[in-house]
Amino acid sequence: MDFSELRASIPANASMTYLNTGWAGPSPARVIERMRATAQRESDLGPAGPDGMAFAREIDAEAKRGVGRLLNVSPDDVLLTHGTTEGVNVVLHGIAWEPGDELLISDLEHPGVKSPSAVVEEQRGVLVSRAVVPPDASADQAFAAIKASITPRTKLVALSHVMFTCGLRLPAEEIVRVAHEAGALVLFDGAQTGGQIALDLTAMNVDFYAISGQKWLMGPTGSGALYVNPARIGSLTPLFTRAGLDSRTGLAMHGVASLGVVDRAGFAETLAIHHELGADAVERRTAELASALREGLAAIAGVTLNGPAGGETATALTAISVEGWEPPALFEALWAQHRVVARAVGSPPGVRFCTGPFNDESDVEAAVGAVRTLAGNR
Repeated sequence: MDFSELRASIPANASMTYLNTGWAGPSPARVIERMRATAQRESDLGPAGPDGMAFAREIDAEAKRGVGRLLNVSPDDVLLTHGTTEGVNVVLHGIAWEPGDELLISDLEHPGVKSPSAVVEEQRGVLVSRAVVPPDASADQAFAAIKASITPRTKLVALSHVMFTCGLRLPAEEIVRVAHEAGALVLFDGAQTGGQIALDLTAMNVDFYAISGQKWLMGPTGSGALYVNPARIGSLTPLFTRAGLDSRTGLAMHGVASLGVVDRAGFAETLAIHHELGADAVERRTAELASALREGLAAIAGVTLNGPAGGETATALTAISVEGWEPPALFEALWAQHRVVARAVGSPPGVRFCTGPFNDESDVEAAVGAVRTLAGNR
């Protein structure tokens, strides 16, 4: 599959300008068909019969192989989840916290990191510290902010690899290195990276990394994965079981709840499409579109970019504020008047556009034109 075929396989492109992949990407027709066929096959075989269970195991293995290839890790070190937030919770609640331990996050985090951090702070006596990172930071500035916030009591550094409100990409390998030097573990929330940015977690040497299937990979809602570095599996305690209570062993013991075979099949299929497109090609394509979008938006009077304008910290998430407009009102007007799907965000307050692998130059032109019109009507 190439990018034009991908675009043609998504019906929503015919009726709207869809620029909200950072929340959920529309699934290609091939994914929908795979899920439909899987549901039929599971029913035909009997879901809990020997053949049905063998069928489910095959799909489970296929999805793990796809994630392993996506992240450049062994499939054996992958746990399939219902999404990034689940993976983050498995780690944050599975760490053996002691009162006085420190958990470092940033001030730009998604609730998927902020909320469980607050819970472990309340329930486990953990001190949560927040590195202040400018939304438009350079790699050096972001690294310096994180490094300065690590202390001898920091047990875990939990950060979004790409910040959901402003598109800022953190220098992951450098953060892992300095955290490890200080004796801390590292968890990255990869909700905005899996399917957007080419990843090599083996080279990164990260301890834990969680991704979503429904965002940039355009898979079904309720799909995702958690990578656990095999050297760190002993650092986690399963949340809802212990050894000997059921048949699960190893990483499988950290699963929160069963995943449907239909969703797993959709996840496996969307991973296959991503690999056909090529991770490097997807990253280049989405970044090129984002660069054109930022250039067009920045030229409009009254528009301010709320994240990186370019360089190594910029990604395919572009956030803006428009003079005279509150973000929720601008978001609503984009849809109601121009059928442009974006998202209102905070920290800093603005509207976010995501240029996914199925988008093209016409979508960029539509978004720029819509913002220009609305900025002129403030």
